[in-house]
Amino acid sequence: MASREEEKRKRREEREQREREEHEAKKKRQRRMTFGGAGIFVLIVVIVVIVVASSGSSSKKNPVGLTEANGLQVSPGPWPPEYAHLQQRVKALGLPDPSDAIYHIHSHVALYVNGKNIKVPAQIGIDQSKQFLTSLHTHDDTGVIHQEAVQQFPFTLGEFFDVWGVKFTKTQLGAYHVGRGLVLQTWVNGKQVPTGPTYKFKPHDNVVVAFGSAGSFPKNVPFKYPSGE
Repeated sequence: MASREEEKRKRREEREQREREEHEAKKKRQRRMTFGGAGIFVLIVVIVVIVVASSGSSSKKNPVGLTEANGLQVSPGPWPPEYAHLQQRVKALGLPDPSDAIYHIHSHVALYVNGKNIKVPAQIGIDQSKQFLTSLHTHDDTGVIHQEAVQQFPFTLGEFFDVWGVKFTKTQLGAYHVGRGLVLQTWVNGKQVPTGPTYKFKPHDNVVVAFGSAGSFPKNVPFKYPSGE
């Protein structure tokens, strides 16, 4: 009798032990699935963030390589606004849509070639015949550059020349190339900016872009903005 009771107790303990082991094994599988799923989710999120960031930066700052085929002028100045390829260039640059109510700042650009001032013309980036307005443009020939967009945007000096339709690199301005004692320099608020075309406009900048022999042009051209600008 005692032997049968002992045997029953032993079988019960073994059964309870198996149940405990199965329960623990089940909990471990659930934990692995939970952490594994969380890890996969985190990995997916990281990949998505990287892809979005990469596509965003490339759409803005990836060099677009605009050429004369895009309407960039490589002739001697002065240069009129180029409209025939304007929309093509704006699309390639990835500029935001215009809006004067959300982001709206002004900078001033003075241009010199061989010691002579070249006017920055009116209506750069404004093709009235097609009713097309870019977020980077001029209204008059004072050299005031309007940056009016649906979002804050790091407009660059080179993008302005691209919208204008004038070839501008660190070594070329239109038909003018550096060399043989001739330089192409960019000055902002009296300080030389070696980055030139990639310089990002700031509110009320006074920018000088000049080609010629060193010392043949001013390094700062102060400008008084109208009230409210």
